[in-house]
Amino acid sequence: MNKMNHSGKLLKTFACPFFVILVAISSTACEKHLVLDPVPLNQILDQYVDNGIYPFIYSRIEDSAGRVIYEHSAVNSQLLPGTRLDGNTWFRIWSMSKLVTISLAMDLIEDGIIDAEDPVEKFIPEFKNLKVAVNSAGKSLAKLNPNDNSCPYVLVSTDSVLKINNLFNHTAGFYYALTGFDCIDSLIADTDIPNKKNGEELINALAKLPIIQHPGEIYNYGLNTTVLGLLLERATGENLNDLVRDRITEPHKINGFQYTLPVNASLIPCFTGRDGYLRKAMKGELNIFGKTIPDYDQDNNLFLGGEGMLATAKGYIDFMRLLFYKNGPSEPVFLSKSSIGKMTLKPNVKHNDNGYQTGYGFYLTSDTNPLEKSILRVGGYEKTSCWVDKKHQLIGSLFSQVNETTDRIGLGTKMDDDFKRELRAQLSRYE
Repeated sequence: MNKMNHSGKLLKTFACPFFVILVAISSTACEKHLVLDPVPLNQILDQYVDNGIYPFIYSRIEDSAGRVIYEHSAVNSQLLPGTRLDGNTWFRIWSMSKLVTISLAMDLIEDGIIDAEDPVEKFIPEFKNLKVAVNSAGKSLAKLNPNDNSCPYVLVSTDSVLKINNLFNHTAGFYYALTGFDCIDSLIADTDIPNKKNGEELINALAKLPIIQHPGEIYNYGLNTTVLGLLLERATGENLNDLVRDRITEPHKINGFQYTLPVNASLIPCFTGRDGYLRKAMKGELNIFGKTIPDYDQDNNLFLGGEGMLATAKGYIDFMRLLFYKNGPSEPVFLSKSSIGKMTLKPNVKHNDNGYQTGYGFYLTSDTNPLEKSILRVGGYEKTSCWVDKKHQLIGSLFSQVNETTDRIGLGTKMDDDFKRELRAQLSRYE
């Protein structure tokens, strides 16, 4: 279902039209193209691979028109002999899937198919009687920490209506097998989510599990966006894979962006540094679902809207460009300026020097962040990320496939900071 452009949709404006560049490259009316010095950026990425902290790192930065202004790959040739990376290499992107599902939901809201204030049970009546896991004092497990030793838990009725907007902003109570409470994590592990046949089977399984907070009670990152994807399937009668195809990839000619692995393509193994050195991760070590991960098979009929997509760096950047720069007057559009504004707005919360969850899949860095100011980010479980710098009209990605690093600093923190610091220093020349 393609929607045509209308007033109010996000239009791209060019400070320096392409035809002007062709006719008069030296014209002072044109802004100078942004140019990055790749050498120090390359050295940072190379260092973290050469030192055995990452098995590989691939980074790509494009401007709003799609011109590649930076690209580099660093590969540990002992771990990945003969491996070459480029913008068309496929990666597991995990939670970067969430923004896609939320964007689809916003598109359906614009079409009047759903409303953010709709009760979830309107589309998934199986969730009408969900129970909340609390401790003996009646406190939700989401508000406790594992040291509180809240197993066994008590089940109580929800004290508020579960709405679609709770699925957007992770206040619904659906959780990953990472809470630290064995009695609740084991339920997700035993459910074996990635091996359910389809969304209907997953709905029936989740309906039997408790949630770990009352709807709207607190932010708790978890399976909420996967449930949102299930709701979109119910609301439209289409599976999530078809919704992505019909509303995003086909009408906007985006490749490298789907739920199943293309024929003749392969995925890079996941690595871990949890033992102090890099090795391939063994089965069960990516334990977000407890035991297993999606298999991305062509015959798969289960599409996990919070974790299940594959993408190339070029494909995900093209999707980001669709949101921010590619809604031109002669092109089919995806989301309105109003919807994009709502998704990227700074939340009304206490000042934070690092940044904020927007409540719509993005992390917005603060305007006082010393490394990157007012940058919109998304990231995934195996060190995948994509960001948008609206000030400089850039879209960047930085990908690996590792769930724990050997430096014990925290996945990507030091490397990301070093890379951001150098990039910001170079971009400051254009401010």
